[in-house]
Amino acid sequence: MTESLINTQITIITYLLIGFLLYKVKMIDNKAQLFMSDMTIDVLLPCSVFASFVSSMTVDLLVSLATVLIFAIVLETALYLVTKIPSSKLFDPSEESVLHYSELVSNGGLVGTPVVESLFGPLGVMYCNVFMIPTRIMAFSAGESIFNPAIKKNMKDIVRSVSTNKVLLAMLLGLAFVFLKIKVPAPVFSAIQKTGACLSPFSLILVGSMLAQKIHLNLHMMKGVSLIVLIRLILIPLAALSVCLMMKLDFMSTAVIVLLMGMPVGMTCASFAKKYRGNEEFASMVVLVTTLLSTVTLVMMMGVIEMFF
Repeated sequence: MTESLINTQITIITYLLIGFLLYKVKMIDNKAQLFMSDMTIDVLLPCSVFASFVSSMTVDLLVSLATVLIFAIVLETALYLVTKIPSSKLFDPSEESVLHYSELVSNGGLVGTPVVESLFGPLGVMYCNVFMIPTRIMAFSAGESIFNPAIKKNMKDIVRSVSTNKVLLAMLLGLAFVFLKIKVPAPVFSAIQKTGACLSPFSLILVGSMLAQKIHLNLHMMKGVSLIVLIRLILIPLAALSVCLMMKLDFMSTAVIVLLMGMPVGMTCASFAKKYRGNEEFASMVVLVTTLLSTVTLVMMMGVIEMFF
């Protein structure tokens, strides 16, 4: 499994490099990035999720997915409580918001889904998207309040955000088709499945193009980034692994949970920093470094996981 993940990471780096080069030669610009982002989130990801649910869902699997969701809620709640602890004096207020968001929100959607799919196929996609439900809620409900404390999200706003999330709607629609025994016409399902199959290259090329944007480094910034790398890529997944081992989860559930908890910082970190005039450069640097280093740390984590199974 570790060897398979290494090959997957090489493929991911190649896609990232393609996106990086396309941005540098100006075949992808900011307007194209916006289109690609909308296409990924609103079309490709929902198609991938719907196809995986319709093709693989069973009652036994539904029980396993419920367990994964409970773990996701517990772990995300624990991370949320950690963000309430005062951070190191290494961070100024604008950087502290980046730290707290980095602890809460990983890039499990754009980067995590291709990794998990390469290891476990459509079944992995289901596990991945169920586990990511609390993270996706946090990404927007808590994200804005972290970067702009003046914003207070009420329950109505959170419910509206969840009920209009296209990925969650695709999951519910897939479940409805399975349990109501509705058959999707073969040509239609093939088209949906092949559209969803475009998710990995499309999303990773998008991420690569975003990483090509200019960032200026300094020693103070690198110290802060190093601490976030340690927390996001090492400490958080190791803590998740400890919980999984204590609860005696099976290999697949453990691998999916730990790998997703060890994903790089979500791209929305830089987006929120830019929107609310936070430290956009620091946020972009955090996203860049954690994305690149995750290609190594995820392989390391898989090796650690396999030691226990």
